[in-house]
Amino acid sequence: MYRCKNLLLKLTDGARLIVLACFTGILSFTAQAQDQAQLEEIEEVVVVGSQIRGAKISEALAVSVFTAEDIELFGVDSGDELFDLIPENGQNFHSEAENISGGVNSARGDIGAFNLRNIGTGNTLVLLNGRRLVNAASFQTEEVGGSFVPVNSVNSNTLPVFGIERVEILRDGASAIYGADAVAGVINTVLKKDLDGFKIALRRSEYDNLPRADNSLRLEWGQFFSGGATNLGIFFNYYDRGRVNSQDDPRWADADFRSRIPEGSPFAGNTNFRNNSANSIYGQFDIIPGVPASSIFRMPVLGRDTRAGFVDSGGEFHIYPVDNSSCGYGINEQVCGEQDGGSLTRYNLNANRDLASKLERYNLFAYVNHTFSNGMESFTEISAYLSQTNLNRHPSAPFSSVRLRIAADAYYNPFRQGSPNNFTSGTASTAAAVTPLPANGYAVLIDNYRFTEVPRIVDNEGTTYRFLQGLRGDLGDWDFETAVLWSQANKDDVTHNRISNTLIQAAINSTMQSTAYNPFNGGDLAGLRSALVSVYRNSKAELALWDVKFSNNELFSLPGGDAGVLVGMEWRSESFDDDRDPLLDGTIRYTDGDGDTYPFVSDVVNSSPTPDNKGNRTVLSLFGEIALPLLSNLDVQLALRYEDFSDVSNTLVGKLAVGYRPADILLLRGSYSQAYRAPNLVTINENMIARSNNVTDYLCRYVNDNRGTADEIDDDCRDTAQRTAQGSRSLVSEESDNASLGFVLDVVDGLTMTADVWSIDKENTIGLFGEENHTTLELLRSIRNGNTNCDNAALFNPAVQRMPVEEDARAAFMAAGLCPVGLLERVNDLYANLNDRLLGGFDIGVYGDWEGRAGRFAIKYNLSRLTKFEQAASGEAAELAAAQNAGTLPMSIDIEGLGDLVGRNGNQDIKQSMRFSWRRGSFGAALGWNYLGSFYQSSLTLANGTRWVVPAFETYDLTFDYYFRLGTDSKLRTRLGVKNMTDERAPLADRFFGFFADAHRDYGRYVYLDIRATL
Repeated sequence: MYRCKNLLLKLTDGARLIVLACFTGILSFTAQAQDQAQLEEIEEVVVVGSQIRGAKISEALAVSVFTAEDIELFGVDSGDELFDLIPENGQNFHSEAENISGGVNSARGDIGAFNLRNIGTGNTLVLLNGRRLVNAASFQTEEVGGSFVPVNSVNSNTLPVFGIERVEILRDGASAIYGADAVAGVINTVLKKDLDGFKIALRRSEYDNLPRADNSLRLEWGQFFSGGATNLGIFFNYYDRGRVNSQDDPRWADADFRSRIPEGSPFAGNTNFRNNSANSIYGQFDIIPGVPASSIFRMPVLGRDTRAGFVDSGGEFHIYPVDNSSCGYGINEQVCGEQDGGSLTRYNLNANRDLASKLERYNLFAYVNHTFSNGMESFTEISAYLSQTNLNRHPSAPFSSVRLRIAADAYYNPFRQGSPNNFTSGTASTAAAVTPLPANGYAVLIDNYRFTEVPRIVDNEGTTYRFLQGLRGDLGDWDFETAVLWSQANKDDVTHNRISNTLIQAAINSTMQSTAYNPFNGGDLAGLRSALVSVYRNSKAELALWDVKFSNNELFSLPGGDAGVLVGMEWRSESFDDDRDPLLDGTIRYTDGDGDTYPFVSDVVNSSPTPDNKGNRTVLSLFGEIALPLLSNLDVQLALRYEDFSDVSNTLVGKLAVGYRPADILLLRGSYSQAYRAPNLVTINENMIARSNNVTDYLCRYVNDNRGTADEIDDDCRDTAQRTAQGSRSLVSEESDNASLGFVLDVVDGLTMTADVWSIDKENTIGLFGEENHTTLELLRSIRNGNTNCDNAALFNPAVQRMPVEEDARAAFMAAGLCPVGLLERVNDLYANLNDRLLGGFDIGVYGDWEGRAGRFAIKYNLSRLTKFEQAASGEAAELAAAQNAGTLPMSIDIEGLGDLVGRNGNQDIKQSMRFSWRRGSFGAALGWNYLGSFYQSSLTLANGTRWVVPAFETYDLTFDYYFRLGTDSKLRTRLGVKNMTDERAPLADRFFGFFADAHRDYGRYVYLDIRATL
């Protein structure tokens, strides 16, 4: 629907003060810059923001432009690196170092995402030469609300960085111009054209702290034919990136990061930083169904404390290496045992896993432009992208919700007669204590265990193809342009050394040594081989598009000049196909010992079941735009777009932009627009999926904190639990009102400053309430109920499913004043349109370019500041927030995804960059500065509300150039670059490698040599 609001109402008092402060600062800046050189417009006439070619209003749009020279000075080889350095772009949620927990459900391989304003993946429209790019083939999930929702994005690494002429970033909602997804803005990459000649470039990068080395080869060729009527151009890029492994640097080598916490910190010793796993090859086991007090396994082991038996009252015990100080009794020559209650042997998850995969990438882009004798132009674009990655991941561990069992008659079950693990290798007193064994033995449940014999190895291949054929010309007073586009992205992901639940269960329960797996051996690769499988995920995304546009730049005259108008139509088809391995999609089913099967259990150890999914939609768009030069110094843009979706309701949105120049040196600009993001195809079409995640059970934590002298009910109340969700056709599009107000000031000749205040009010954000929020809701209801009337159905949250109450936990619950419940098993959640998201901030830019006797100097400074990011709460979410504010719920509970999100989990409040360059003759140099503001990690909040703050991170880059003449028309440029010259390392965070990889890189300093020849 079309909703007009007063632009000024969209700006806060603080925003108005920022604008005034900027004007005040300009006066001081001007006084210092009176001797600058010739005036040069910094706001280029760009494609993005208006589809009317040459529209004067383009100068009044909030657009950031990064030229080919800027991009070269960044010293990057990949699209994800490029957009990480652009201040308006937020976190890259597709980082390989952060997608570990998602496993095969992550978008793995060579992939980067777009995330303007940090509002979330999928809210940025991405164009190439003014038209849409296909989404990446694979999708993953991202936290929206309180849990993880499927999101997709264009893959930034499909863009040929070497062939870019400029990147245009429209920092404003633009659905009225370009359609769905342009909520936070638009990124348009414009590639070079009219090439004539040949360039070749070689680059080699080496790292101070790592054995990694990167190499790239880049080719650029173009030529005119047919007397200049035809131009053919080709870009090619080959990139070979070295692997980065956790063992390459001591900072990452041990997943227990507590030693890196500063002395005197209130977080000293905090076990949240202990990211080694309780699941190891030396596991924890439970005898089924338990051991009576009369059993010999409950009797004291001879020669030991009279309280010490082989197992505790629940039949639980641990195993250790034979030389471990926790050993209580021998089992065989490799391992010993002890009843439950002692320490676990924790596994270092960073013993061998990669932060970045081994990568080879090929980018090819070709174009053919031809002008016919009648003046019409044909333009053809063909591109291809191929990537291959190889990645090491940590070994698999069974989910706590899908535990394997050792049959009573299994060959290696130590609790049966004749087992080689029959305790006889221990001391004589130990052997005597367990002789004779029960005739039928005991079945055993495998509790905490990890198959550390082999790592998971991931091979990922990605391809993207794009073909566009267009025609433009004029029909009388009207210009027209039309094009057809087809593009397809594919991802083939194969993980080796996965373990089949069915096959490993058969090996564990085998009664023959030749086919049996021994979990009491500290590793049994021979026994494991029969259970190893490779698991695939093959994904495809496709985009087909046809559009036609008619424009007239002289429709009628106004006092400020001729009015321009554009009308057009676009039809597009979008589809995705996500094909999962038969072991994951339910074709091959596994039933666990509790009777659970697909769709709650898959046949792959440590992987959630996932059905095959696919979906498609068609969209018909009608749009119009008019540029009105009302006065010589006043320009107005009006735009309207209607889109009709085949699977969700249609949408009509509009935009108003104004540019006013009260003086030659000052341009005031503002806009109000509406934008929308349709539910993505996954959230609509997805079959029910169950995801196993590590979930903090806040009801459990509350009991542990208030249990008095009773035993803990769980050591950290953070275990694997399932969450179910399903696509819904009842979802509606997310809609937003966007507003901006700013200025462009030509301070002196060659120096320009811009400042813009912006806001986004987004409704119907699609998300989930979340597993941890559901446990918090259940805790609140339990607190209100107390520990009486425990049959009251209102006490429990119907979305939460729990296991039966453990008898030894009842005392802790009663002491905490709550009715006893079991450990968390499953949360049934629903995709829903949540409440408003409110964002606001401001951008500042300073652009200078002048030339003197000392050479040519240029400066470019960009700042993006986030002042507001709120997820409004209502209903049950508001109930939780109110209870916490009232003191009913502890402040240490993190209400996920709600409230103030500024500075939370990577949503830094400020991001800025600066480039200063100099060139004189054959010499050149540049200094770059990148700054990322601080944020806090919400999961580490202490009971008193103290937050773990991840401090600001800044790096400096330096380059030196020299040009050699090779002849009349040829030259050779050598560039030596130093990235992160002060060798800054990413600040500590509770993440897989000890830093927040969605926001930071932790590779330290590296040096590159770039040689480029123009022939």
